[in-house]
Amino acid sequence: MKPFDFYNPTRIIFGNGTFARLGAETAKYGKKALLVKAQGPLEKMGVYSRAAKLLADAGVRVLSLEGVSANPKLSSVREGIKLCQQNKLEVVVAVGGGSAIDCAKAIAVGAVDEGDVWDFFTGKRAAGKALPIGAVSTLAATGAEMSLHCVITNEAEKKKYATHFEVNYPRFSIIDPELHKSVPRFLTACGLCDTITHAGENYFIGDRNTPMTDRIAEGVILTVLENDRVLEEPENLELRANHAWAAAIGINGLTDCGRGAFYYGAHTIEHAVSAHFDVAHGAGLAVVHPAWLAYLCEQDPARFAHFAERIFGIKGKSAREAGLAGIAALKAKYADWGLPVTLKELKVPTDQATFEKIAADCLVDPDSGIKDQKIVLDVLGRCR
Repeated sequence: MKPFDFYNPTRIIFGNGTFARLGAETAKYGKKALLVKAQGPLEKMGVYSRAAKLLADAGVRVLSLEGVSANPKLSSVREGIKLCQQNKLEVVVAVGGGSAIDCAKAIAVGAVDEGDVWDFFTGKRAAGKALPIGAVSTLAATGAEMSLHCVITNEAEKKKYATHFEVNYPRFSIIDPELHKSVPRFLTACGLCDTITHAGENYFIGDRNTPMTDRIAEGVILTVLENDRVLEEPENLELRANHAWAAAIGINGLTDCGRGAFYYGAHTIEHAVSAHFDVAHGAGLAVVHPAWLAYLCEQDPARFAHFAERIFGIKGKSAREAGLAGIAALKAKYADWGLPVTLKELKVPTDQATFEKIAADCLVDPDSGIKDQKIVLDVLGRCR
């Protein structure tokens, strides 16, 4: 096991009905808030009007940033920064899924900075301060509610990059399963996949003497698989709660402890794909993740045999056969959930020129651990 630091300061407020605490929690950090709203049905469902009332009842004045899209755009971040700076706002509150929360994180950093916020994503500068961030998760997927990660798409340059600043941990996050029960089946399935990939990226990389970390990651993955009935029982709050907690734990730092590596290859490739074709992140991962794992399995089949036995009970095969059988079982799950598992299903072109553009973008991503274009081309070829 490699030496590591683990730090996660986010207060999690979990359980049915906890949305009611939004106003009181926010008021601890400021009396003038930016409310970051996601595109979709939450406005019509009354979630945002209730959020505004909860904040107002706690004495918090609210301005809103409307219509944050999936794969949140740099233009929305800049609009939010402008609102914060012009109105001297004191706290940023996101109500939505990972897109709204990531947008809020980028706004919080940019609001206290005089330069270009995109500099933080290209690695030109590091962020050491930010406005306080509060979050209400309405979708179990990215785990943004309990992580320092922030992913933004520069739509003009077709770049989708991430930052990992400690100042981007939310001060508090509310995870209320009652807000999750109306999430459509497809987006729920995307969230199931996203959660698995977070726990199942670094699992295959780095130091192997990490039994506790392995068990945490395996627990996240098994919790998702054992609760996938949520797709058929969307209003089952126990299933929603189990998935929501798995999503938060899957990328809060615990599943990386002791590995001595941070190599999210499937995410790097998916980010390049969705930057160009604006696909749902979880759907893109359902295509890329099994292909990435198949590539890695050829490098270290024993690790994948270990995964196949722990997760799917696969035994009695060679390491390579067992590893590939485990990956096939995972891919079959994604398909059973109604997710695309090929680029064709995702409506992404599969010509060589497209592949080379995606590969080139992966190599220049500041967050990328992939340094050889041939690796990306190999993985994309497996996605056809």
